[in-house]
Amino acid sequence: MPVSLPVGETFKLYSPGQLRVSYGLTYSDTDHYYIGTDRDDGPGGIEERVAPATLGLENVLGLEYDLARRFTVALEIPFVHTEQSREFGGVQGSMDATGLGDIRLLSRYWFQDEPNGVRLFGGAGLRLPTGESDKQFEAQNGMMVTQDLAAQAGTGNAAGILELGASTTVAERVGLALTARYYFTPSATTVPNFRHELTGNGPENNSDSDALSTRLTAATPLATSEGWLSRMSASAHLDFAWVPYDDLFGDTEGFRRAGPIVLLGPGLSYMATDRLSLSAGLPFTVYRDVQQNGGNVQAWTLQFGLSYAALTSSE
Repeated sequence: MPVSLPVGETFKLYSPGQLRVSYGLTYSDTDHYYIGTDRDDGPGGIEERVAPATLGLENVLGLEYDLARRFTVALEIPFVHTEQSREFGGVQGSMDATGLGDIRLLSRYWFQDEPNGVRLFGGAGLRLPTGESDKQFEAQNGMMVTQDLAAQAGTGNAAGILELGASTTVAERVGLALTARYYFTPSATTVPNFRHELTGNGPENNSDSDALSTRLTAATPLATSEGWLSRMSASAHLDFAWVPYDDLFGDTEGFRRAGPIVLLGPGLSYMATDRLSLSAGLPFTVYRDVQQNGGNVQAWTLQFGLSYAALTSSE
């Protein structure tokens, strides 16, 4: 299942000649297993018979440079640590992966850029298959099998990216922002599925599935007077993450965990200096529906972000 990921900066400003360096962290850890909308934690359920757990930690280094004529180019380099563990069953133990994930390259165009009005951009890019995707694990019978989808640093395939961002001021002290990103995957499948490798049953490969993440944010400063409180804002985030049952392009094949997740949570941001901003968020999962194949779904996600204007248009 997808986790809630920050999609760039919440309130973006376009400034030709500006170079921004960013860091983002996303962390989740769960042993909650869902089939549909129900948690399978009753007597004889998956949580009792298998005890699966999934941990995800992603650190993303980012570079954004605002070109002339309303264009921005961006580079995102993720470093991933992920684990998928089971206390019982044929793959009892911990599958884990650590290292470089799939790098993302993006180009954005600003349709509107009004400092006190609506700011709107659209973007497109590529996800490159730079992360290891075929790491193996020794099963209980001694057979080497390909690790689970949730225990790989990369996907193994290239994908396209479509992006949309907008922000505006709706009242004297309230701002609204929307960010959305859709990954579309021309390839239908990726590496072999360990269940098929062990038993010969089910899909032979894992699906290379599309994915969508969106965030709607409302933010307000804690004070309007001079002082450090005027540099701090409180926010509320509504996130929607989705792996569709059918992809936008190409065939839909292989093993996937499809379905939507809705998260709601608070956030804080702080402008430490005119160049440096810090942010944190704690979205809680309020709805999930694992529509195809059960899986672990996080109850909460911890997020942290940092953005620094290393070069401005005046320099």
